[in-house]
Amino acid sequence: MLEEEDRSKKIILASASPRRKEILKLLKLDFGVIEPKNCEEKQYKNPYHTVISNSIIKAKNVYNYIKEQSLTKQDPYYGKGFLIAGFDTIIHMNNRYMGKPANIEQAIEFLNIFSGRIHRVVSGVCVLDSISGKYYFDTETTKVRFRKLTEEDIKAYTDREDVLDKAGAYNIFGFGSLLVERINGCFYNIAGFPVKKFADLAGKFKFNILS
Repeated sequence: MLEEEDRSKKIILASASPRRKEILKLLKLDFGVIEPKNCEEKQYKNPYHTVISNSIIKAKNVYNYIKEQSLTKQDPYYGKGFLIAGFDTIIHMNNRYMGKPANIEQAIEFLNIFSGRIHRVVSGVCVLDSISGKYYFDTETTKVRFRKLTEEDIKAYTDREDVLDKAGAYNIFGFGSLLVERINGCFYNIAGFPVKKFADLAGKFKFNILS
């Protein structure tokens, strides 16, 4: 049984996302990163079903990897276990998924679709305890309205930003912030890390981020 406000457990980020890593650094948490391997993600018609399923798949993938490892008594986290955090984030608009663009032409297509309109950023979060194998999950939705973009705006943006490695072709932490007119919901969710939902789920294991 975990004691209250147990900060002895280390967070393991089950993701290769540099933006999620940066957010964990901002939270000043002790964490490591293990990228899920050979992880077959699913896509369903319902975006919430999609992100829940994939966040659980990623957390369990890393959980199984950790179980296969043999920690020694010299390891600072020996016997203390881990909280594994799996995430999945998609952009959904008009019943269409908009992930990382395949090429610059598709990036421009996405930005034209978003121009002057609202789209949803939907994330799934799964926090799994490496000792018990128990996990909790939830979702977060943020609505983002883009300002009306001209062809010149889009060209200037795609010339300046690396758009091919970002869902929807924009990064809210970069020049993509200049494309946005209004946000309704969690800001950090747009970068794939809904902080409050993560904190709530970690709290179910008596892990208090604020302590």
